[in-house]
Amino acid sequence: DLILCSGDPIYFIENFIQVLHPTKGLVPMELYDYQIDLLRGYHEHQHCVAMCGRQLGKTTTAAAYLLWYAMFNDNKTVLITANVYRQALEIMERVRTMYESCPDHIRAGAVSYNKTSIKFDNGSRIVSQATTPNTGRGMSVSLLYCDELSFVPTNIAEAMFTSLSPTL
Repeated sequence: DLILCSGDPIYFIENFIQVLHPTKGLVPMELYDYQIDLLRGYHEHQHCVAMCGRQLGKTTTAAAYLLWYAMFNDNKTVLITANVYRQALEIMERVRTMYESCPDHIRAGAVSYNKTSIKFDNGSRIVSQATTPNTGRGMSVSLLYCDELSFVPTNIAEAMFTSLSPTL
């Protein structure tokens, strides 16, 4: 399982990720075809922009991919940004729920674990921040996920990308 998970985020998600359903509680994540396409886009392309409708599970799908990326790639920094701090924390909460529900033989060890970040024993980490002109400043980011970027004022988004671009 560990070998299959390390090479295939879709296998990892379909077999080991659980999500919090609003009425059923914790349930296995079942991917729709469009979510699989989204995951393939994340995995196969350096730059990916998704313009999707609401309530399609795109943020949950992204959270699962970000967790896979950090757990199965050494010494990487994943930065989650969102238009408001509350949303960045919500995405991180989804990541933590997925992480906690993974079986022990799959889950990477955590050396630091809090509301805004997780650092794994493989040297990788996931950090969440609100989108500001200083978001990610001083970090070497391996993977950047921007949620609801269209709601961020253009001048703030441009300043953030200017500060992050040397490390991406």
